[in-house]
Amino acid sequence: MAANMSMSQREQWYLTQVRQVGLRLGDSPELSQLCRAAYEDYRQGLLSAAAYNTIQALCVDLAYPH
Repeated sequence: MAANMSMSQREQWYLTQVRQVGLRLGDSPELSQLCRAAYEDYRQGLLSAAAYNTIQALCVDLAYPH
């Protein structure tokens, strides 16, 4: 949990939203939209590469659980 402490508010918001939507809906248009929005923010420099990778990995894990 300490790793989340240094993330920006935007990064924390994405992680929270992805967890909530992913756990509730799984592979859904809503989760896909969040992942696309995170990518756009990453491309604009609003998210770090590490944060984007974490968000993307969480999206995949929640969309396609093991």
